[in-house]
Amino acid sequence: MEAEQNENEVVHDTGDLKTGTNYLGARHHPALGIRIPEIFLTGIINSLQKHRCAAGLMLSFGRETAPEEIIMAPPRRYEITLGHTGTSIRRYLTMGARMARTTGIPVEMEADHLIITESSALAVKRIEGVKTPKFVGNAAVEKSMRYNMQALDEAVATGVVRSFTTDTSDLFDTDVERLKEYSLRKLLHAEYSESERERIAKTYAGRHRFKGGDGKPVRLELSRDKAYRLALKYKRSIEINERIYQEIAQRMRRPFGFEISMDETEKPTPGADLFVYLGEWKNKGLPCDYVAPNVGFRKREDYKEGLDMLKNRVRAAHAIASRYGAMLSFHSGSGAGTHTGKGKGVYETLLGCTGNKLKYKISGIYYELLIELLAGHKKGTDARILFELIFRDLMDYLREQLETRGPLYSNVLVKQMQSFDESKKDYDPRADVFRYHSFLALNFRDQKGRRYYRDRLIRLYSEDLKLKKQVDQEIEALTARLVEGLEFGGNY
Repeated sequence: MEAEQNENEVVHDTGDLKTGTNYLGARHHPALGIRIPEIFLTGIINSLQKHRCAAGLMLSFGRETAPEEIIMAPPRRYEITLGHTGTSIRRYLTMGARMARTTGIPVEMEADHLIITESSALAVKRIEGVKTPKFVGNAAVEKSMRYNMQALDEAVATGVVRSFTTDTSDLFDTDVERLKEYSLRKLLHAEYSESERERIAKTYAGRHRFKGGDGKPVRLELSRDKAYRLALKYKRSIEINERIYQEIAQRMRRPFGFEISMDETEKPTPGADLFVYLGEWKNKGLPCDYVAPNVGFRKREDYKEGLDMLKNRVRAAHAIASRYGAMLSFHSGSGAGTHTGKGKGVYETLLGCTGNKLKYKISGIYYELLIELLAGHKKGTDARILFELIFRDLMDYLREQLETRGPLYSNVLVKQMQSFDESKKDYDPRADVFRYHSFLALNFRDQKGRRYYRDRLIRLYSEDLKLKKQVDQEIEALTARLVEGLEFGGNY
């Protein structure tokens, strides 16, 4: 018999917000990456002020930022991809909180993407479409946990962090979906007691009906076999997420937001997977403000699979997440260009499928915009010279990675470089090989450890008042396109 399951209203925000740092709860809002806060914060805050928009300010702990000890360590001690913005956890959190407080904007300072993975290089490569190893061993998990705890300690010590996003996607056991019946039963009996097996079957097997954000029903049907496979597929990921959550809870002295990312996988997240994952999470009695399934978005690309496909995925995901009191969070929110959003009709589709209840993240697009502004200046100007230096040195570094099969070597990088060489275009800021890797230049360092391109970007922005005005205006306009497109304005 089909079980009727009513949608839970996801309205548990924290009421009135104050200037500066807040826990936003499950609130319709954007989350914005401030990779170079010295350059990006002014334009972002200006836009949030004008739109009366509460927002998250964030950086990825597994890639973009790192503890000060790592940021200040001698060159080449750590992977170039770790903390590649050169902005420490302490710095982005305190700078974001301070500017929000002085300008009267409510924000949620977020520790984004506490990742469990083999290395930061693999974490970067997987978002470019490079397949990651099938299994992350226990030693690698524990090493990754130690790093995340160090990062967590620095974040909590600032007193301003209010939200956390975890990413244990590399722990999804996709092999279990292909197990023969005998092997499945053997694994199932090893991992779950008889009462737990019965609970899983009773909870997930059968027909389910959810209320969609547009008022229409969403139906889902799972066999007992499928329910078992999905519980096994996500068991390790959920267990590690629980460990991270408990570590956060022990350190925080106030309410905090918690988000689970399932986004960085090769394929979109089926509704059945989201249903079982959130069900098993809630079975542990743990809260979840947001969940981020893979809906087909890819970083630095517009959505290409068709709006009907997107609508079906998002309607189902929203209905299932709402059943467990969570809102959807959309990652990989930057598109192919600084003016494209995620492509025509995407924002409207997301709003229609979620009843205007969502969280949406962008980060790298601000840096892409800065680089394109520099590239747009006349040859011989300081801005254009700096762009050409960054471009040349980055391409030299990437060619060296290919020649030596360094940590960033991949078939994707090979194809990107071949495409660039065949185009015969010099200094093209829109070339994929540059666009996908330009962030690395922020972590290029001299023998004294100085991040010379990051420093020069900040110095040029500070000293060239005409350029500063241009950058501030364009950053503000980019933020406004997102806020207006997803109707975030007036959310407090």
